[in-house]
Amino acid sequence: MGNCLAKAFHKMPGLTVKYVYSRALPRAQSLAQQVRAEPVNEVDRIYGDGEVDIVVVCLPTHTRLETLRTAIQARKHVFCEKPLALNKAMATEISGLLKGYSMTVMVGQVLRFFWEYRRLREMIQSGAVGQIGTIRLSRCVGYPGSASWFGHPEKSGGVILDLLIHDIDFLLWTFGAINQVYARSLTYTQQGKLDYALLNIQMESGALAHLEGSWAHPVGSFHQTVEICGSRGMLSYDNLSSKSLEWVPTVELEKQVTSRISLPETDDSHNPYFAEVNHFVDCIRNQRTPEVTYEDALKSCAVAFLAIESAKLGTPLQAGQSAG
Repeated sequence: MGNCLAKAFHKMPGLTVKYVYSRALPRAQSLAQQVRAEPVNEVDRIYGDGEVDIVVVCLPTHTRLETLRTAIQARKHVFCEKPLALNKAMATEISGLLKGYSMTVMVGQVLRFFWEYRRLREMIQSGAVGQIGTIRLSRCVGYPGSASWFGHPEKSGGVILDLLIHDIDFLLWTFGAINQVYARSLTYTQQGKLDYALLNIQMESGALAHLEGSWAHPVGSFHQTVEICGSRGMLSYDNLSSKSLEWVPTVELEKQVTSRISLPETDDSHNPYFAEVNHFVDCIRNQRTPEVTYEDALKSCAVAFLAIESAKLGTPLQAGQSAG
């Protein structure tokens, strides 16, 4: 993810990527060359440089607290990759650190900047789909590997926290608060081999959501789908389909009309990572609150933590319930 974000910041007018940090200097050198930055393997130079206004945090999730604390002490604007916290204790500490912090902080919940998901939300919020009954969100990719920190749930949170956090955030952003979560996963039974999870979530609105997250698909694959059913029709999206978004209104079904309307696709040059970076920089320049606040990110983390606990216990858990 660091590669995507470094390149996005590099493309921003009026900005210069000054440093690229990695504990492994050769890795930093490779990316730094692409964005014309200086590679470093010590963070002190970055935080101590008065010319550095923004710190982009893309280090492993289990190091999040330490990295954020240092950035805050240095009074930097912070763009932090998701998830914002690894567990409840870390979330509490991060919330305390960021409360009242005057610099701009944004979390990289990039799904909000995919045009398809923004359009889906617009249609739902407008009432075009009617009363929402069911929501199905799926995100399936290859396993990141047992040698990677992603493969260790005590460092990454597994597929629920690291991957499904995207869909959890979209769910809360679009449909509001939840009542209950029931989850099943392979996170702790197949550790080091693969990971897979299913979440059944009851929304406060009464809608039922079904989320699928997979680190069990072929390596290199990426498949995300959405299906939202309401009283006025159904919205569907499949990134592998030739039709990016499809709208089936109930009024057409009642008339026995079989044609379906495909919503237009955006220009291929659209990049959601550049879109979120552009939004973040605009918020700094114009002193606006980012679309994805740290409070939003911590709410998504809280649902993920609840789902992880539900999967461990094998029982449904209520929102706000203290499990274990």
